[in-house]
Amino acid sequence: MEARIVAAAKIPFASIQAGKLRRTKSLQAAMLNVRDMALAVTGVAQATKVLRQFKPDIVFLKGGYVCLPVGVAAKLLRIPYVIHESDIHVGLTNRILARWATTIAVGFPVKNYHDFDPDKLVFTGNPVRHGLLRAHRLEGLAAFKLEGALPVILVTGGSQGARQVNDVVLDALPELLERYQVIHQTGDGEIGRIKFELSRRKLKYIKRYRPVAFLMAEMPMALAAADLLIARAGAQTIAEAAVLAKPTVLIPNYQAAAHQQENAKVLARAGAARVLNGATVTPGQLVGEVRRILDNPHELELLGQGIKAFGRPHAAADLAKLILRVAGQGRTRG
Repeated sequence: MEARIVAAAKIPFASIQAGKLRRTKSLQAAMLNVRDMALAVTGVAQATKVLRQFKPDIVFLKGGYVCLPVGVAAKLLRIPYVIHESDIHVGLTNRILARWATTIAVGFPVKNYHDFDPDKLVFTGNPVRHGLLRAHRLEGLAAFKLEGALPVILVTGGSQGARQVNDVVLDALPELLERYQVIHQTGDGEIGRIKFELSRRKLKYIKRYRPVAFLMAEMPMALAAADLLIARAGAQTIAEAAVLAKPTVLIPNYQAAAHQQENAKVLARAGAARVLNGATVTPGQLVGEVRRILDNPHELELLGQGIKAFGRPHAAADLAKLILRVAGQGRTRG
């Protein structure tokens, strides 16, 4: 996907091999780790060759296992680099690369990070699309053919969808649709099942429900139309809700997603979001939480202002300026 996007932007692209560390204790995981260690070593050699060809003044690393060989190669070639950590829970790659990084940009306020040198930390936030800031509520209502008189709930489990969230929402629909309208991003793999369930259940207020497989260009309008967001606790989702001061209910992924759980805890402690336990949430709990928020203007206001404190609408520009400043410092020293 990255190769296609970068090529469309007419930016030079190079790929390298990389290995992923699996922490599960099994023979298969151990064998795959041995294989991937060899890939990582090969990746360092490939990254070194690429960096020598590109001759960058600065390297920017976003995390993820593919960044480790690049960071090691940059260190060997004495090229300064900046890393960015989107989540509260720091990934293994960024924990390793942080020791040599010139600067560490983070997606949440710096007080939440304890695995990094505090002198290197800069709170830039997580970049969001400019289109999010330009969309208007009336435009969103028109795009999804919704009424202006009834509150709107936007549900999203991320680009791939989340079956557990989808099931809870489906079972809660009879009560939700009595008083609210729902835009539901189900995920490509779930939309067929959701539509089948809808045909079987024959809901009374089905015209108030808008299931869609995936929202890309339409997401700014969906967020603009929404009075309340129900979502997983990924850093990007939180960033978008924050810049729009959107009251939010988080249902973090409880299966191998520690970063989501940590993100949700930080927002809950700050009064910036309501959090439901992803392992035990029921349709009744979801309906109760939604009613407590949407039927209480004061609660809506508190949640909107709380999450707004985490928003950085100019995060992309601030991050770019930071990278360029570090690059300039490196050239001056050189």
